[in-house]
Amino acid sequence: MKRILTYLAMMLFCAHAFAIDLQQAKAQGLVGEANNGYIAALAPSPSAEVRQLIQTVNSERKESYQRIAVSHGLTLPEVSRLAYKKAIEKTESGHFYQSPSGLWVKK
Repeated sequence: MKRILTYLAMMLFCAHAFAIDLQQAKAQGLVGEANNGYIAALAPSPSAEVRQLIQTVNSERKESYQRIAVSHGLTLPEVSRLAYKKAIEKTESGHFYQSPSGLWVKK
């Protein structure tokens, strides 16, 4: 029984170790900073792993944006727009961001 639990723990750890993170996904051109303050896939049919990453990051961002909006008396869309502008400034060379018109641009 102990051996099975150890094996399962190793499998979970290994699966997590292979999970892609945001910086890796950006560097590989899988995701970019969308013009709404969140991240989005660059390909029309991203992998399940990339979809999960996008969902997780965007959920965390939304929670953060909501806290900022409440504490500064702003709306969520206002905070999202400000975050988009800041994200473009921070986007590394070679990574993608979405222009206001919706086109993907490589910085």
